[in-house]
Amino acid sequence: IHSSPLAPQNISTIMNAATKKTKAAAKRADRGVPFDEMRRLMQVYGSIKCLRKRQTPGGAENTKIDSVKRKFYRWFPDLEERFEKDEEGFYRPKFGHEFEMRFREDMRTKDGEILTKKRARCRKQRHGGINAVKAASTDAKQAFT
Repeated sequence: IHSSPLAPQNISTIMNAATKKTKAAAKRADRGVPFDEMRRLMQVYGSIKCLRKRQTPGGAENTKIDSVKRKFYRWFPDLEERFEKDEEGFYRPKFGHEFEMRFREDMRTKDGEILTKKRARCRKQRHGGINAVKAASTDAKQAFT
């Protein structure tokens, strides 16, 4: 009376899940951006998010290739829309170098502002805001007098 894991409806679900994974992997593989070109684009144009304080242990030369690829596709989520491949195999911005540099700088600035607000909000929630800090310092002063 229990349905088998290999029942027709379950097989169809399993196959769909497997197909989705393969399609996603194939889509990433079809981009075909050479590793050296990824590194060049990352060095020239940078991220669209503000840089966090994290640093790679051991320097950039020890970074794993898969890690660089993941970072590249996070930094360039819309590569096909914003860049085009020239006849020499290099990716060039469709709207020009200066425009792309300005766009990425603006995006980093906006992300930095959002991050600052988020950190301040979390700090306020964690420490109870400015009034809680003033009350604590007043209590400390009274304890020593």
